[in-house]
Amino acid sequence: MFDLNPSSSVSGKASAILLIAAAAAVARADQGDVLAIARSYPDGGGYNRTWAGSGTPAAVMHRGQQVLATGTDGTYCCGFTFCVAMQALQQRGLLNDKSFAEVKHFQKLWYGATELKEDTLCVLAVETLGVGQAVALEDSQPGDFLQLWRTNGSGHSVIFLEWIEQSGTRVGFRYRSSQGSTAGIADAVEYFSGVSGAEGRVDRSRTFACRLNSTP
Repeated sequence: MFDLNPSSSVSGKASAILLIAAAAAVARADQGDVLAIARSYPDGGGYNRTWAGSGTPAAVMHRGQQVLATGTDGTYCCGFTFCVAMQALQQRGLLNDKSFAEVKHFQKLWYGATELKEDTLCVLAVETLGVGQAVALEDSQPGDFLQLWRTNGSGHSVIFLEWIEQSGTRVGFRYRSSQGSTAGIADAVEYFSGVSGAEGRVDRSRTFACRLNSTP
């Protein structure tokens, strides 16, 4: 336990700060596998505008059963992000005690394919399965998953890469996902609504972030 009492020695405070910084660095490094998996799928591949089928770049399996078949006619956003999340969760051992039924429900929550009228989607999915947690949007780190909604009513499931700033203010972010504007999987940038000169449409108040747990 850190002693952060004002009466602590300067060296003690310095040690605490270093330990906190080290812990933060570990948290950032923990998401490196998510980024590596996301990068393992090449750019392009076509975008499935009908949203029919799974929308995934590869088949998703759990306990020898198929959760989703490989998408046909290209990918779409939640298919790509779900596939990446599943691979990361499997590598971390976070699905070892989960049944096929639990994982299938997880998929439906991620896709918004349930009767629940819930905007958070990926956040609700990871918290329900117990494999991740919500994080404040401003605390998003590379490798976190975001569900964004735009002012025109459309939504997007993405993997956060970095903030875009103007004069020290965060006005948007870069992400990796599958979208029509890039003909499939690729990095893209979007801006929050109200940003001067950017024609941003992302609703900051309806953009939700989550992070996968590091260990079971």
